[in-house]
Amino acid sequence: MAQPEFLARWILATWLGWLLGLVLIMPLAIAGEWIGTGGAQGPVGVGMGIGVGLMQARAMRGLGGGADQWFWVTCIGLALPFVANDLAGVASVELPYSLLASVAAGGALAGGMQALVLRHRVRRTWWWVAGSTVGWSLAASGAKAADLLQRQTGLRGALGALAYLGVVAAGGLVLGLVTGAILRSLSRCPSLPQSPRRPDSAGCQAR
Repeated sequence: MAQPEFLARWILATWLGWLLGLVLIMPLAIAGEWIGTGGAQGPVGVGMGIGVGLMQARAMRGLGGGADQWFWVTCIGLALPFVANDLAGVASVELPYSLLASVAAGGALAGGMQALVLRHRVRRTWWWVAGSTVGWSLAASGAKAADLLQRQTGLRGALGALAYLGVVAAGGLVLGLVTGAILRSLSRCPSLPQSPRRPDSAGCQAR
């Protein structure tokens, strides 16, 4: 996973998955309207989970298994905080909603379950959980940055829409770069025990 070719493929796949997730949110939201769950936040988490999970899983194929598990744990982890918020509303429990907080929680949950998939390949997988949380949080902050840019610049119409979408779309690139950097670091800490005569040059320690 530390090879430049894989890392480039990973970053591209994550970015494309982010864009796919943005596209999927709309039909999922429309489907929610049809079944009477209009205004639900679940489509956001489900759409992003499917998009990013699918493309990252494709990038992981050929690494010895785990791609299918990666897809499902990503979908479930990203969706859970959003669906939980919707269920709380159905139960008449008022919870404060924050897109950034929900995405950060989803990134942490997905990262925790993804770490189980990675544990046979690398050590110190808890770093992956932290990196996933940070990466998703930074990616989601693009929406706030886009709102701020629109307010500060006063851009409207087609130009404003393009600027807004450009900043939001960049979130996937940020997510790919952050998680790719973590993967590269962790890949230097193989899960197989090393020979006593070959100390770990990267200073890796057991999980």
